[in-house]
Amino acid sequence: MDAAFAIERGSDGLRLRGRLGFDNAAAATPRWRELVAGAVATADVDAAGLQRCDSATLAVLLAWAAHASAAGTRLRFRNLPPELLALARLCGTEDLLQA
Repeated sequence: MDAAFAIERGSDGLRLRGRLGFDNAAAATPRWRELVAGAVATADVDAAGLQRCDSATLAVLLAWAAHASAAGTRLRFRNLPPELLALARLCGTEDLLQA
């Protein structure tokens, strides 16, 4: 059973855990924007806790990176699941997640 999606602030940045997919992608964004509001120039995002990534997961992370960039913050994703990196590579967006 997949865990509910959560975004947590830790001493080393933000941590993502659980399932982020089509059913909850839109609902996750307000919480993310709340946590990154007023962030420093670079925000670390640990994705090790993500489960069962799909194209909605990729779309959300890319949208978050674009929003952060427009606000002057660079997201630095760490520990992206292999299946998410493979999907990003297939879509030609891997560099956008590893900027």
